[in-house]
Amino acid sequence: MNSLAPARQMPRSFPRVLVVEDDPLAARALAGLLRAEGYEPIVFHEGQAALHYVRDHPTDIALIDIHLPDISGLDVSRQIRRCHGDGVPIIILSGDNDVATLRSLPEAGATYFFSKPVIVSNLLKQLKMCI
Repeated sequence: MNSLAPARQMPRSFPRVLVVEDDPLAARALAGLLRAEGYEPIVFHEGQAALHYVRDHPTDIALIDIHLPDISGLDVSRQIRRCHGDGVPIIILSGDNDVATLRSLPEAGATYFFSKPVIVSNLLKQLKMCI
């Protein structure tokens, strides 16, 4: 082997962000924003499908809507915590600002909460602090 040969470059690894959002337009907008900022979005519109995926494919960050068509986003958060522990930041995105919902966030394992409509600059700042 020639020791002067250039080292093989490994492909750049982008932080993977699980996006669980039932609104296709919101999901597409989030995915586009994340890609533009150097993240790899993995999008699901239902909680069960996201959980099935994340059991075998760890993610760096999760962005989860509370109100999903099949199960609560809070249940998705709880199950991610059970499966992957405290190492995965979980950001809950929701227009539901009900006091009972907000109080349940820590028990559900949520790391952060952003009210919809999300202020993009604040979300991006938080994502950067998580990585």
